Amino acid sequence: MSPTSAMPLAPAAPAAAPDELLEIDVVLTDRAEDVDEALEVIHDGFVEAGYMAPRRSGRRMHASYLNPGTAFVLARMDGRAVGACALIADGPFGLPSDRAFAEENDALRARAGRLFEGGSLSVRGDARRHTRRIMMRLAAAISRLTIVTDPTAHVVIAVTPESARFYGAMLGTCEISGVRPLYEAPAVLLRTSGTEILEHTAQRATSLQRTMDALVTETQPSWLRDRRSHRPYPAPWLGELLDEGPVVDTLAAQVELLALRHPDVLARILGRAGTRAAA
Repeated sequence: MSPTSAMPLAPAAPAAAPDELLEIDVVLTDRAEDVDEALEVIHDGFVEAGYMAPRRSGRRMHASYLNPGTAFVLARMDGRAVGACALIADGPFGLPSDRAFAEENDALRARAGRLFEGGSLSVRGDARRHTRRIMMRLAAAISRLTIVTDPTAHVVIAVTPESARFYGAMLGTCEISGVRPLYEAPAVLLRTSGTEILEHTAQRATSLQRTMDALVTETQPSWLRDRRSHRPYPAPWLGELLDEGPVVDTLAAQVELLALRHPDVLARILGRAGTRAAA
């Protein structure tokens, strides 16, 4: 039995989960109302960590979030957002970790298969006593999505050197880079895949593996909802976020590159955009 057929992403029927995790609910989403909450959690976490300056909107927007196939994971406790992360599909705007690990990512791009980045993981400051459990829920949701989307796809994660061991114990990751500065802080790049996550957690040799195995393979996860709509973000909401950050400059650079190297592709994009605007 294949992993994808054995494990629905988020069936509607409820089922039991470990008691210590019941109060944490997770949504997998690309809906603006959920993504807005996720971007707020990520913004606050990045500001607190010193990775970015505060923005007027209180949201962190990165150009790579606009890559097709990207989804956000939002954790809530008692209806309040407490943690967030994203599974970012490689695409026209690259990956966040390209900033420090472009060579390693390009090497993976040269191999067969798709490339994703699990990143932007943040937990609210007033929920830090639940950090481990929130992180496990977020990681499990991303793992499940990876498994059903493409279990052999490469998944990279940029973390602080002191966090690498925890991610290895949780997801079976391996380091594929040395220490580099990323957002003015030391980081290493890790790699895994859906298949490797399943193999690692199935060992069930540690409490961490046993809990992750239960979360990743649970056939009816009452804690997880799939709210993806696969629709474009509302233009007014997205426009405000793009206008206040460096994303517009990144988009402009991409348009200039397309105009220079692939004018036919740019013409098709502009044509589709004009059609949607007219509608």
